[in-house]
Amino acid sequence: MAGAGMTRADVVTLTSGAQRLTGVLKSIDGEGTMELQSDLSREPLRVRGAMVENVKFAVTEAEADLPSVKLELVNGDVIPCEIVEINTEALMVDSSALGKLRIERRHVATMKLAARGKHLVYKGPIDDNDWKRANDGQAGWKFNNGDLVAQGQAHSQREIGFPERFDLKFELGWEKNKVPSFQLFFCDPLVAAGERCDRYYLQYGSAGMELKRESYKDRRYTTIASVNQWPRNRVIKGWMDAEMMAFDWGDQNRTSQNTSDQKLLVELQVDRRSSTFRLMLNGKLQGEFRDPVGSAPKGAGMAIVSQAADGVTQTLRGIEIVEGEAPLVSAHDERLVTEDRDSLITRQNERWTGELLGMSVEDKGHVLRFKSDFGERLIKLPEADASAVYFGQKREAESLPNKIMYLMRQADGGVLRVASCRFAEDVATVDHPLLGVLNLGRGQLRSIEKVTSNKAKSMTE
Repeated sequence: MAGAGMTRADVVTLTSGAQRLTGVLKSIDGEGTMELQSDLSREPLRVRGAMVENVKFAVTEAEADLPSVKLELVNGDVIPCEIVEINTEALMVDSSALGKLRIERRHVATMKLAARGKHLVYKGPIDDNDWKRANDGQAGWKFNNGDLVAQGQAHSQREIGFPERFDLKFELGWEKNKVPSFQLFFCDPLVAAGERCDRYYLQYGSAGMELKRESYKDRRYTTIASVNQWPRNRVIKGWMDAEMMAFDWGDQNRTSQNTSDQKLLVELQVDRRSSTFRLMLNGKLQGEFRDPVGSAPKGAGMAIVSQAADGVTQTLRGIEIVEGEAPLVSAHDERLVTEDRDSLITRQNERWTGELLGMSVEDKGHVLRFKSDFGERLIKLPEADASAVYFGQKREAESLPNKIMYLMRQADGGVLRVASCRFAEDVATVDHPLLGVLNLGRGQLRSIEKVTSNKAKSMTE
């Protein structure tokens, strides 16, 4: 067969949600017709765009470090990059996915700058000594081949040192046809078992996923978010048996019904200053939430608890905690996006309106040169002290064609709307409505999903 012996397999999910094809994506044309090289046929399969829900690319390259800047275009696309130069007409950027690129300022809505001091807080598990058993009366999680493993009940913990804003990510696994029961406590003072304290925790089991707050005073437990939206966008109410529950909570990416284990990828963005959270499950945004208690917990520890029945094995891997980015302006100030003047936001939430003249390289690194409307003196602000720039839109954003379009998601967090794509070896050539023809390394791609082209909505929402 033409596709026999493939070293990688992209996974195509059809609109029914229950049917999948595997192979190597060759192209998607302007009408949405997809060509897939598959073991099912000597010739590439052709699938109508209306039948395709999404494509998940085989991962062939290690994840790279995230760039320090994110550009949001006027149509909502996101381009992570490093800034090479800014002038009054354009931005010259260097992207791990797109290479060196010139982007006209009229196409850019926002430039969000990450702190140069942003760093990885924790990544593990590392070894047998990384996580300690919480007490002598209960088993701890065991380190095995890069995973933490619990059989039945287990409780382990460690100091983390959480910053004010952080992103928490991990993958939970459990046996097929078994019921998982798991808690992860964070911003935890790690007090003795049963002692009341201030902390947050994620709780996962047959009722779904809950984000909760424990408080030292007043009401002890408060539910911040309760998510029972299953991976296939089904909402299941009431009781279910273990086999049905395990099937529906399974990994969205599996390609066979014979998969032995189930997986759930959890990503949580936390801002303790504003007591806000952003939760993603298996790559899908579940919502943004606020802690109604306020006065966020200040604990530095993290604890992981398995409450599963005897004989049920759960695994935890890929735990990663990264210092979070400073927020952009408040919702009250979002009107700045449509003004005809640029707006510069500092990390202290100060705001100037005027014109961004450019960015230059000085002894201490990149410096933004900004001419404020409220003074004659030129403002020179180090990039590390800037949070964001909203570019004044002096003309209306171009209207996009009303036809099938796709969101192409990249490993660095970039998101592009494309009308079509085609592959030659390991290079993807795409037609972008604002930037024209772009070339991307196939190894940088993670997924393609269908969208309505006339919704110019930010992909970060």
